[in-house]
Amino acid sequence: MDERLGRFDEAWFTGVLRDGGHCEAAVTAAVAEPVAVAGAVAEMARYRLSYDASGRQGPATLIAKIRGADGMRLGLDQAMGLYEREAHFYARFSDRVPVRTPRLYHVGDGTTTPLLLEDLGGLRAGDQMQGLAGADAERLMDVLGDLHAQYWEAPALAESWIVRPAVGLFAGMVAQLVQSGVETLGERFRGRVPEGVLAAATEAAPRWGEVLRLCAEGPQTLVHNDCRLDNVFFADDGTPVLIDWQIPACTRGTQDVANLLAGSMASETLEDGWRPLLRRYHDRLCSRGVDGYGWEECVEHYRQSVLFPLGAGIALLGSMDIGDGRGLGDAIVLRTLRHADQLDSFATLGAVR
Repeated sequence: MDERLGRFDEAWFTGVLRDGGHCEAAVTAAVAEPVAVAGAVAEMARYRLSYDASGRQGPATLIAKIRGADGMRLGLDQAMGLYEREAHFYARFSDRVPVRTPRLYHVGDGTTTPLLLEDLGGLRAGDQMQGLAGADAERLMDVLGDLHAQYWEAPALAESWIVRPAVGLFAGMVAQLVQSGVETLGERFRGRVPEGVLAAATEAAPRWGEVLRLCAEGPQTLVHNDCRLDNVFFADDGTPVLIDWQIPACTRGTQDVANLLAGSMASETLEDGWRPLLRRYHDRLCSRGVDGYGWEECVEHYRQSVLFPLGAGIALLGSMDIGDGRGLGDAIVLRTLRHADQLDSFATLGAVR
């Protein structure tokens, strides 16, 4: 556990929780412990809190989140403003989305003081390696449909803190990260996937900025932009709770859908399951008032959007390899390459291929 996250005492927690209106009682014990899953670009710890009997008590546990201290994580945060974006989302935007998110307790500066969020450890956690089950996928299609419909071509998309994933520093950084994993891509997946789709991915990698531009074309909405099963918890009634709002973006909605399905669903389930799930998502959009967006256009956008999680997976083979011991990058790339081959996704790029 990062030593910066273990130094906050009872007086500090009493002050910030009282200032935020989250408790009246004084914190009498604050014990930090590591969390089971490492953050891709942040350090996290769980705090267990005890209180005296002087008044209303606050949360028994919470999650403290701070910027990563090593070069790669710190560089990504500085280039993309990840901590500031996430803090802004929880402080000023989370109550404006039709999605359940962790409760905010405190916004720190991200370097010396942490972001304090609701501890969802008592809920069922999504496991990207295990794969997305059908009933959970259906609920998530409904949630994404609600989110995207509410912000479909909405004026709020012009807010400056929302990422434009096809332009500027974000696109440049993603393209660089994808390029860093290309050599490993060829070495690790030759013979495991059809040669044609592997060659197409290798050929497109140096021009990934153009891939991102094409994947952003179409009706614009607010997307989570890192919508994968590791970033989802499920309440007792099955309601999804989405975490890690570091890069909310203005782009087309199929980016979230493809990222979730292609990157988190086992290939044998995805092969026949993607179409009814995409149909459910499209029906949800229409039922929430989106018009002028036909089914065939949605399918075409989804085919192309499968390349977005492929890029993320390739990056996890290179500079973004966080060494979590699960082989997540390998799993994402294998699933997305097989799905891209099934849908002939690279054909949607035209001259980029």
